[in-house]
Amino acid sequence: MNNSIRSSAEVADVYNKFVDTVYRVCFMMLKNESETEDATQNVFIKYMNYEKKFASDEHVKAWLIVTAKNECKNMLKHWFHSKRTPIDEVKEGSYEDRNKNEVLEQVMKLDKKYRVPLYLYYYEGYSTLEISDMLGIKHSTVRTHMAKGREKLKLLLEEDGYED
Repeated sequence: MNNSIRSSAEVADVYNKFVDTVYRVCFMMLKNESETEDATQNVFIKYMNYEKKFASDEHVKAWLIVTAKNECKNMLKHWFHSKRTPIDEVKEGSYEDRNKNEVLEQVMKLDKKYRVPLYLYYYEGYSTLEISDMLGIKHSTVRTHMAKGREKLKLLLEEDGYED
């Protein structure tokens, strides 16, 4: 029985376009493959049942990112989250590009307040104003977090011997 507001074709199209983005945002916040998969699934279930129309694919993408962030925040509050597996114990995942990019690996090591804005800016192409709206924080705070995040990232990359 399908109680979805949206058609299967519409959901499949949006899923195929944006599942990687939603997965990466969730993984950055949760750092646990199984919880990330659960969060990603929950985000798309919410999309299926969301009654309002979207103006464009960019609007859908922004909504999915904000919804993913909120879903992960809710999961992080849950009591069993303290029993999660540390990132260094997580086995290789099915997402192909996660470990291919040395810089992205280092971005993943940053605190969430630096990691998420840097990811959204450099990997998803959002402006700092858009990131400010998505994360619900001041524009100046986004810029500060990005500057500090870049400094910390540079140190991490230097420690690992990364060269441009």
